[in-house]
Amino acid sequence: MASKRLFLLDASSYVFRAYHAVSFLTNSKSFPTNAIFGFVNMINKLLKDFKPEYLVAVLDSGSKSFRNDIYKEYKANRGETPEDIALQFPKIIEFLNAKGIRTISMEDYEADDLIGSIAEKYKKKFEICIISGDKDFTQLIGKNVKMIDTMKNKTTSVDEVIEKYGCKPEQMIDFLALVGDSVDNIPGVRGVGPKTAKELLTEFETLDSIYKNLDKISKDRIKNLLIENQDNANLSKLLVTIKKDLPLTDNPEDFSLKEPSVSKLNKLFKELEFDSFVKDEDRTFTNKNSNYKTILKKNDFKNLVSRLEEQNYLSLDLETTSPNPMEAEIVGISFSFKEETGFYIPLRHDVDSNQLDFDYVIESLRTILEDSKINKIGQNLKYEIIIFSRLGIKLSGIYFDTMIAAHCLDSSLQSYSLDNLSRRFLNYKMISYKDVTTLDKKSIPFSSVPLKEATNYSCEDSDITFRLYKYLSEKLINHDLSENFFKYEIPFIQVLSNIEKEGVNINTKVLENLSKEFEELIAKIKSKAFSLVGKEFNINSPLQLREILFNDLGIKPNKKTKKGEFSTDSQSLNEIIEQHEVIEEVLLYRFYSKLQSTYVESLPQLINTSTKRIHTSYNHVGTSTGRLSSSNPNLQNIPIKSAEGKRIREAFVPLKKGSVILSADYSQIELRLLAHFSRDPVMESSFKLDDDIHSLTAAEIFNVTKKKVTEDQRRLAKTINFGILYGIGPKRLSKQINQDLKIAKAFIAKYFEKYSHVKNYFDEIIESTRDKGYSETILERRRYLPDINSNNFISRGAAERAAINSPIQGSAADIIKLAMILINNDSSLYNDCRMIMQVHDELVFEVSENKIDNVSKKIKNYMEGCIALNVPLKVELGFGKSWSDSH
Repeated sequence: MASKRLFLLDASSYVFRAYHAVSFLTNSKSFPTNAIFGFVNMINKLLKDFKPEYLVAVLDSGSKSFRNDIYKEYKANRGETPEDIALQFPKIIEFLNAKGIRTISMEDYEADDLIGSIAEKYKKKFEICIISGDKDFTQLIGKNVKMIDTMKNKTTSVDEVIEKYGCKPEQMIDFLALVGDSVDNIPGVRGVGPKTAKELLTEFETLDSIYKNLDKISKDRIKNLLIENQDNANLSKLLVTIKKDLPLTDNPEDFSLKEPSVSKLNKLFKELEFDSFVKDEDRTFTNKNSNYKTILKKNDFKNLVSRLEEQNYLSLDLETTSPNPMEAEIVGISFSFKEETGFYIPLRHDVDSNQLDFDYVIESLRTILEDSKINKIGQNLKYEIIIFSRLGIKLSGIYFDTMIAAHCLDSSLQSYSLDNLSRRFLNYKMISYKDVTTLDKKSIPFSSVPLKEATNYSCEDSDITFRLYKYLSEKLINHDLSENFFKYEIPFIQVLSNIEKEGVNINTKVLENLSKEFEELIAKIKSKAFSLVGKEFNINSPLQLREILFNDLGIKPNKKTKKGEFSTDSQSLNEIIEQHEVIEEVLLYRFYSKLQSTYVESLPQLINTSTKRIHTSYNHVGTSTGRLSSSNPNLQNIPIKSAEGKRIREAFVPLKKGSVILSADYSQIELRLLAHFSRDPVMESSFKLDDDIHSLTAAEIFNVTKKKVTEDQRRLAKTINFGILYGIGPKRLSKQINQDLKIAKAFIAKYFEKYSHVKNYFDEIIESTRDKGYSETILERRRYLPDINSNNFISRGAAERAAINSPIQGSAADIIKLAMILINNDSSLYNDCRMIMQVHDELVFEVSENKIDNVSKKIKNYMEGCIALNVPLKVELGFGKSWSDSH
């Protein structure tokens, strides 16, 4: 046995595993960092656990390999690499080099081939440790070669290969050739799964021997499958065989681990904002200003109140007990009206100090808070508005919200947190909430934070918010966005505050009954699934489901996860649903279980004990297009068209007797905006005549008169109409409509022939975005798309699709925002109408039944007349005793 170990890292697979392990992370410049962060942690763990002297990171070259010359469809099934992961690879290589780890790749070959060749050349000098979980490497395992999956803490040697696959490592090439691989699009022998492959190789040992002894195979089905797929089997063997003869360095010391460059690592970590990785001796902290004062004495507080009363502009920040404003209690308040200055008033800290009386402070501040002439500045002021309203204070003078200003300037940022905005625009690193609420590695509530730390933290929040206001307000002016910001975005804060505070009433008995129905249905579905496979299993376990589907039942999988395992996600199962009826039961189980857990069971638990209503939280900056998102609960994801979704909506009812639920829904607003922007005469005429745009499109595509368009043809045309809005291509369309690629191409060509101005508009908007670097909505909100000039065609294509869609979807968000502001500002509606929900293009109200005609008319007028387009806006109204009845 060789005394030294050479570690061969399958770096590309490590990167993808890191990418999926860390769901979302960017630095303040919006550069994605999740894969890098996960990768750094994985490498650090590898170095700590194994202390390797020799380690090389092997990567794919990024170009096609020689296998594509053998078989053009090789890896054709693989989806496009996410654009954000491609951006991170160069930084990962930079990290490896700075860490002293050699990286290697070779044109025309894959990382597997390099690993195979290195292992073959040096297995007599070293103990070879392949760091991967990919089963393809099992063919390399031998006396001095093993595979280590550091994520699962699992080592695979010869015995483990035999135990798992029933084959020796030297048989694994033939095993893989028989089974194939849907992810890499290796055909294999269709109908032969792992179980059959194992039996064949146990009896005949090699693929060649299997084909020489076909007459000895007793099962006619297997024999016929082998005969029919012999060419595929031989092709697959070529594709799965890892090369072991690539030219390599003759000096193994080239693979020795070098001394890391601390300065290069620190520079990289600072750029990525991985503060915890920066070495202590080189870490720099921003000096916290000493002009932050704690207000504990009555005289100091009175002086502060006097100074606040003199201000035209002031920034404020609340420290509370909860992120939910309908439940949060105030712990302290900070103010700032001058850069590098702040005042913190502690009110409910668990410390032995004479804090001022809560009621006294709140009442003393009431005049200031309700004074509309004192302009209030904040980060997510909606939160403060709701909390103060629960104390009977109407926060007035809402002037500037830094979070919303940043989104107005650039809706493409990954995060609008105060810390990210501070880093991005002020190059200032703030104290984190975690820093002050962690004691001896345990989390503590903010009320337990010592006053000095609490003062620095809270005052910094209000101070930085004030500084950001000055910076962002100037940017808004420079970009000619100031007028729209103050006219639309700031008033909208109050609209959302009102909706959230109003809440929605839920009939829990409806959900209780539905829960019982769903429980019985879910039990029947499970029972049927168990009956179909002949035994019980944990239907929620991907591991057990994988074993049942692909081993026991021999179902041919369609794709793999990034970890190399056969995928059992819903999309993958839908693509193989015809292979066995148990798959339909699994999908039904998931559908009903998700509705049960997400809505039927959870909605009653979210009812506020004080108001007896559910109060969702609307995120003003939750999407790059400007569409609202909602959470706790997410009311925008309840299925719209399914009968089950309708049943859930039956639980949404008025709180007051004599009231009804009114739904006002924009009809085809995005298509109308497409007609407006493109000025396509055919499309404009259709909407002006109140024609059915989907039937019109179907008539053109299928060469029939509009009267002869079938429901199926109209449905397909509808898919095309909306797909075009999102820059859909023929490949994706063919999957959506379950048609041949040529047919999908023909449909798209006919669409653009019918609506010729639409194609011209798309070309123009892409060129405009390429020139300016951003797209704009009808209210001139910007979304920057730097990748539109990228050399990477994947990144560029995604940016081009966003350039087409963002102005349309973003403008739809603008329009419903305008309508909501107008409705909210109409004082004549206050007594008879309350806006309780916004769901995409729909507004939902609770209305006095005897006023429904008057209220409906006003709402329709506001929604249809809030902006002038080249085509009319159309709103569909409905009302009833529940949200479901209103449709």
